Amino acid sequence: MIGRTLSHYSIVAEIGKGGMGVVYRALDTSLGREVAIKVIAPGPSDDPEAQRRLRREARAAAGLAHPGICVVHEIDEADGATFVVMELVKGTPLQALLARGPLSRARALDIALEVAEAMAEAHAHGVVHRDLKPSNVMVTESGRAKVIDFGLAKVLREGNPLESGEDTSPWGDTDPGRIVGTAAYMSPEQVRGRRVDPRSDVFSFGAMLYELLAGRPAFRRDTAVETLHAVLKEAAPRLPAAGLGASHAPLQKMLDGCLAKEPGARYPSLAALRDELRGIRAGLDVSAANGASSSAPSRADLSVARSPMVGPPTSPLRVLIVDDEAPARALLREYLGRAEEVVVVGECANGFEAVKAAAELGPDLLFLDIQMPKLDGFEVLELLGREVGVVFVTAFDEHALRAFEVNAVDYLLKPVAEDRFRAALLRARQRLQAKTPLPVADLLTASRPKGLPIERILVRNGARVDVIPVADLDYAEAQDDYVSLRARGKEHLKQQTLQELEEGLDKARFVRIHRRYLLNLDRLARLESEGADARVAVLKDGTRLPVSRTGYQKLKAFL
Repeated sequence: MIGRTLSHYSIVAEIGKGGMGVVYRALDTSLGREVAIKVIAPGPSDDPEAQRRLRREARAAAGLAHPGICVVHEIDEADGATFVVMELVKGTPLQALLARGPLSRARALDIALEVAEAMAEAHAHGVVHRDLKPSNVMVTESGRAKVIDFGLAKVLREGNPLESGEDTSPWGDTDPGRIVGTAAYMSPEQVRGRRVDPRSDVFSFGAMLYELLAGRPAFRRDTAVETLHAVLKEAAPRLPAAGLGASHAPLQKMLDGCLAKEPGARYPSLAALRDELRGIRAGLDVSAANGASSSAPSRADLSVARSPMVGPPTSPLRVLIVDDEAPARALLREYLGRAEEVVVVGECANGFEAVKAAAELGPDLLFLDIQMPKLDGFEVLELLGREVGVVFVTAFDEHALRAFEVNAVDYLLKPVAEDRFRAALLRARQRLQAKTPLPVADLLTASRPKGLPIERILVRNGARVDVIPVADLDYAEAQDDYVSLRARGKEHLKQQTLQELEEGLDKARFVRIHRRYLLNLDRLARLESEGADARVAVLKDGTRLPVSRTGYQKLKAFL
């Protein structure tokens, strides 16, 4: 195969062999990039089962977009060979990294967390890996963990995920006698050939987490039969407490929730486990800051050591990435991966996700894209206010750039250069340390094209966002630092001054009739007098609002 050309891919070298295919390094002659190509292993070319499984792998993985999951570019056929074109992940298999010696506790948890985040994304799309193990996790040259080889992946059918999918045989149909999935990481139900769901991956993850922390496999024995027996019948050994401090108990509890023999006693998915793991990892940093000891960096750690820290030593900076473009998120994640004292707590593909994630995860800093559907970056900023630091990310936009320059706010222009990114991250850290507030109101005003009124009002309600079209607004009432918005018979409370709201509305439609009230003229039915100088505005629904002398003069100009 080496030296041949499949379609427009020139085969350069063999990378490795798996149960269902051979992986080669190849050159994409159309785009001038290196890729990995997986083809059917040498054997009968007309094997329908192998062809079906290969296509299933491609469909399952191609639907996943996450920096912790190997990207699948396409599936094709040429010269009688069916092949999948994938991202060429450069780095070291986790299996090889573990063979060099034990990892530090912090590094082990970082890798585990990155794998959990990737698998949570897969589970969210109904994809079960079924072969999660250290050899299927690559640690990239930048030090990030990336899950590869969804060759055994199963896509769950619509409906009840626990009842969907076909039975999973532990024996490979294309190679009788070969166990599909490495025995030491297989779930008990997979060994028995029963249905699998995300909880099978949870078991495999637990076995891998134990090995990351303990430095040895939980179930591996001298023979395959003994290993399978251990998976089915033997409890995992207890986690050594050395170097874990206060995190030992919650980690042992987590392992118990992963490695239970019955699926119903495990975490339901990696998403449920991931959030707990984040808390444990953060707690390890707190313990270290308070003088708790941890194991010294091993040779394995040093082999993937990240570049020097950006900024002065502080507690880890919790960062949320918000961008609707997956490649842009991946690039920022790679850059952040090379910065010390930074933890990426989440990624969001739109503004609604960002507001929800900010409420739930409590990040210190957002890398926030401006041009996004649903909610743009400025609208996200309006909803979050001064709660977090922000580095804006944008393609060229004259209004956005003017707003940033006028208010001395950090921004990154796409495509993002790493030196510019590092400088922005350093300044953002310094701003956060100095507790310098973000000039939210000034930014929003400067970013809006002059004379262009807003078309909708966004109200944050916990992690939910209510969107009120301006045309639905009846009136607004000032209540200290809030405004009460009346629309379609409902009241919404927004943290904003009435003056700030008025400045954004169409002055031909909305009039300040009183220091406390802003009225939509379309809702006005009539004006009534109440005494010598007192007047009220009567709305079409019968609501009565006071009108000041100044407000009356404004209304007369329109009426």
